[in-house]
Parts: sequence; C-alpha cells; structure tokens
Amino acid sequence: HDSRREKSSANARPPPSCLIDLCSVASLGMWLHVSSAMRISSRIAQSNTLKKRVLFRLKGTEARAGTIQGGSCNVIRPAWRRWMNAYERCLERRPILTKSITGGILFGLGDILGQTLSGQMQYQGFDQLRFIRATLFGGIFYPLPAHIHYNFLEWLTVRVGISTSRAPFFKAFVEQFVYWSYLSNAYYHAVLGALQGFTVNQVYDRVASTLWDTLKAQWVFWIPVQLVNFKYVPVRHQLNFVLVVSLVWTSFLSLAFPPDLVVAEEGEEVERGRG
Repeated sequence: HDSRREKSSANARPPPSCLIDLCSVASLGMWLHVSSAMRISSRIAQSNTLKKRVLFRLKGTEARAGTIQGGSCNVIRPAWRRWMNAYERCLERRPILTKSITGGILFGLGDILGQTLSGQMQYQGFDQLRFIRATLFGGIFYPLPAHIHYNFLEWLTVRVGISTSRAPFFKAFVEQFVYWSYLSNAYYHAVLGALQGFTVNQVYDRVASTLWDTLKAQWVFWIPVQLVNFKYVPVRHQLNFVLVVSLVWTSFLSLAFPPDLVVAEEGEEVERGRG
C-alpha cells in the first residue's frame, strides 16, 4: 500500500500555471475592489462629517454672515425669525406687558406720523405733550381692555356655536355695532381729554361732539380690516394687527381732521364748559 501511494503521489501533476495566475489575478482584483470600496466609504463618511460640521457652523453664524447661496437675504431672515420667536415667547408668558409695550411704541409712531402728514411739525413744531398722551394711551390705557375684548369675542363665538366660515362676520358685527366701537371711541376721547386736564363736563362735551363722526369713519375703515383680521390672524395677534393698522388710521384722522380745526373745536368746548 505504501508503494502504491508513493507511485500515485509521484504520478500526481502540479496545477497548471495558468490556473495559479488566474487565482492570483482574482485575489488581487478582489483585494483592490475591497480596498477601493473601503476608501470610498471612508471618503463618504468624511464628507458627511464635513457637511455636518459646515451645517453646524452655518446654523451658528448664518445670522451674522449668511450662507454662500442665499447671500444677504439669509442674513436678515434668521435674525427676523429669532426676533419673532422671542416675541412669541414674551407674548405667551406676559401677554399684557408685551401688548402694552407694543401699543405704546405703535401709538407713539402713529402720532409722529400724524403730526408729520398734517403739517403740524412744519408750522408749529413737534407737539411733545400730544406725543406723550398718545404713547400713554397706547401703552397703559388701551392694551388691557383690548386684550379682554378680543378674548371675549373668541369665547362668545365658541359659546354661541358660530361656524368657522361665519365667525369673522359675527365678530365684526358684535364689535362694530353691539358694544366695542361705541365704548372704545368714547373711552379714547375721554382719556385724552382727561390727560389734557379737561373737567368732567368738558370731557363729556368732547365725547358727544366727536363720537358720531368718528364712528362713521370707523365703520368705513375698520369693518373690512377686521374681517381680514378675524379671518386670518390668530387671537393672540389680533390686537397687534389692529395696532399696526392704526398707523394708517391715525394718519387718516390727522388728514381728515386737521389740528387747527380740532384745536378750535376744543377751545369752543372749553368755553362752553366754563360757561
């Protein structure tokens, strides 16, 4: 048996060289393929890491420098968005204080705009007392009643069961013809008269003489505005919408009722109050 095995092993032929070469080439190709795949995956991982670093840096610095593609637009938008988010947080935590500050600023700007458009600043100079009265009314006397009013309107709409499509018309009707337009305008003229030092009779005469004309102008201007406000603006921002639009309303009143005529009428009212 041992001799037979030696003869068979002696008769066994070695594998041909072409087969060895083929196996070597296959092994080399597989190694190259694996190594190239590993390099590609490593580069992809590095690229993803680099992108994450770039995005992280851009998120922290895009408000100051902007992105490459967006240019200067992306410099403004993140800052504006951050400001709005901060304002939303303040509005949620302290709604009355936030609306008071907003109202004081916007009423003050509205008075400056009204004095400019009416020509008072050009001929009589800037009326600081009028500006202070407008700022005080917008920042102290107006925000709390207005905040209660808009939240009450929302509660009343839900309580009555008005549908979403009819809610703006219901709110506008209640506001303009049931209670708010009369009370708010009378309240406005009464507070400004009191801040000017008028007596009770003088304040009453001022409200009685200006209320009807103010109401007619208000119905023409504010009903369309409030329909848009109640339709598209959330309840927490409805007062701010009114304050912004009040800039136009204040300018309209300054042009419709020039300061000279208002001063003359107030002088007559004072004389009637004294008499």
